Amino acid sequence: MKLPIAVTSAALLPHFESHEESAERPATVSDRRVPSARIVYALTSQGRGHSSRVTAMAEALEARGHELLFCAGGGAGRLLADQGREVIEVPVLRHLMHNNHIRLWTSLLQVGKKAIETRGVVDGLIERFETFQPDLLITDFESYSVRAAQRMGLPLMCFNHQQILTHTRYEVPRRYAWDAWVARLVINTVMPRQPEHVVVSSFFYPPLRYPGQATLVPPILRAAVREIEPSAGEHVLVYHNDPTGIVGLIEAMQAMPEQRFIAYNFERPPDAANTMPNIEFKDPNIDGFLVDLASAKAVVSTAGFTLISEALYLGKPLLVMPNGGIFEQTLNALYLRRENLGEAIMHRIPGPEDLRGFLRRVERHGGRRPEMLSCGNDDAVACIERVLGRINERTAASTA
Repeated sequence: MKLPIAVTSAALLPHFESHEESAERPATVSDRRVPSARIVYALTSQGRGHSSRVTAMAEALEARGHELLFCAGGGAGRLLADQGREVIEVPVLRHLMHNNHIRLWTSLLQVGKKAIETRGVVDGLIERFETFQPDLLITDFESYSVRAAQRMGLPLMCFNHQQILTHTRYEVPRRYAWDAWVARLVINTVMPRQPEHVVVSSFFYPPLRYPGQATLVPPILRAAVREIEPSAGEHVLVYHNDPTGIVGLIEAMQAMPEQRFIAYNFERPPDAANTMPNIEFKDPNIDGFLVDLASAKAVVSTAGFTLISEALYLGKPLLVMPNGGIFEQTLNALYLRRENLGEAIMHRIPGPEDLRGFLRRVERHGGRRPEMLSCGNDDAVACIERVLGRINERTAASTA
């Protein structure tokens, strides 16, 4: 038996409205200002979505006069450092994938081992944070900074997409009940139990589980995404967040010599230029990727939130293949398909007929839709500043 997926009518509205209680609706950023603050912004380095979201929020918060110190590792840390921003490097706790499926127990063992080996990282973060004297820590699913903030008594808030699993009431087919329970357990273990507030960015809006404690905002979009002009080219952009051991997807593209593909984040096969002339393999590059995304005929990708959001904003037809064992991606795919925003292949890698069938149907899903052109940057900034305002009031009261 399948249960319907709950979705509020706000997912279809051309203008976003806050999904808190009406009394808690965020002001727009032009309504009021709080004094400039020092903020530690921490993010995980798993996938490109977190760094894209944090880049957008950094632009918005810095424009409001706030001073930021970043906490990140891996590619996300390098990206922020290349932008001239100060970054504290932290270890990257990655899950392991094989053939588009998370190796759950191996990942948990590796993460646990690395967390034990890097216990001293938190002491180093506390020292750096004390020098910076932050007013607030914002975490985008980064755990070392959370532990440092908790030991310091530093106010912290969460800002990510993953906590849509813990802070909203969604319904899914019964076959996913166990996956949903495990995902909530993991998220509640990693993220703080009682943050100042939780901001969840999403392209779909199920009812909040804890009204007043969380806010749903539309996708966070970098200025480059908002400003680029989309066009309908001839290539299909293909992206996989972790192609380790993946079998079949490159072969499916190769079996369609009539179609040009641009493939990001794949291990380039030997002699690919001669044996796969219809596939152009490119290394991850956030600006080059955006150009190829904006000019794509369609997108085939894993079901990460940021790429789905950017593709929808640019009016690109989507075929997603969620990572097995990552329920957040499963939920993204279910909502994408239910709202007829794109198509999804569940629990397997798309084959040539899947790709051909999707490309025959692209007109059903393409085109820029007014209801998908919302951008949550201003709402998120207003929410962060409202939290800063509460912190300022609490500090003033305690020193009065």
